[in-house]
Amino acid sequence: MTGERRFFLDVRQSATGVSWGHRLTERQDMVALAIAQGHGVPDIVARVLAGRGVTAEQTERFLDPTIRELLPNPASLTDMEKAAARLADAIVAGEKVAIFGDYDVDGAASSALLKRFLTHFSVPSEIYIPDRIFEGYGPNPEAMRELISRGAKLIVTVDCGTNSAASIEAAKQAGADVVVLDHHQVGGALPAADAVVNPNREDDLSGQGHLCAAGVVFLCLVQTAKLLRERLPNADPVDLLSLLDLVALATVCDVVPLTGVNRAFVVKGLQVARQQKNEGLAALA
Repeated sequence: MTGERRFFLDVRQSATGVSWGHRLTERQDMVALAIAQGHGVPDIVARVLAGRGVTAEQTERFLDPTIRELLPNPASLTDMEKAAARLADAIVAGEKVAIFGDYDVDGAASSALLKRFLTHFSVPSEIYIPDRIFEGYGPNPEAMRELISRGAKLIVTVDCGTNSAASIEAAKQAGADVVVLDHHQVGGALPAADAVVNPNREDDLSGQGHLCAAGVVFLCLVQTAKLLRERLPNADPVDLLSLLDLVALATVCDVVPLTGVNRAFVVKGLQVARQQKNEGLAALA
């Protein structure tokens, strides 16, 4: 790869006659050579990887990321243990849970993730997606009170809630607990929820700010499932990996960086999606 320039398929210029530029540094050329020789990938793939800053040592994990190796400890996210404990309490007690989602793909997938998890444990729940035109983004006091009037003891906001202090305060005053599972940037003081899990809050040191909301929800389900194995030892275990198709969909559609565990979410999620067991996603396909 060093020395004489090599061209993919020996094509030396674009269709308009512009010569291809050599974009790799000498150091990157050496890395590309090490990747190609050490991992048996084509030269062009090795060069693309080197150009993206992937080292020879990182190549295997980059090309074949695994959940086992890349999934962070959910408890490393601030308030995650509080959120999982409250969700586990609701499941054990059979309390009705309301899921307040966002109207984009990440919000819908996050809502579906939590709904499927609760359904596995026969917990009554409902999803509320606000009207984009008439209600706008995020929870509003009227909707929160309506959910409580329909029996919700716990409201979980997904892909929203971080900047909704007034609406969450209204829900608390009406008698419900509120857990926020979000990833948006914090625009002010955090709401007085029972837990606010957001890897982009200033005091979160998890380093997982690249997650979409569905990724945050999935980590919450992992932590909650761990608690439920102790509190409901006779319950059928939930197959969390079967939910990764939804996480992958949200990760791609929310255009978050495909780094770290996000790569594993997408790779493994696409494998789940190919099985077409999710009727909704199968219909969309």
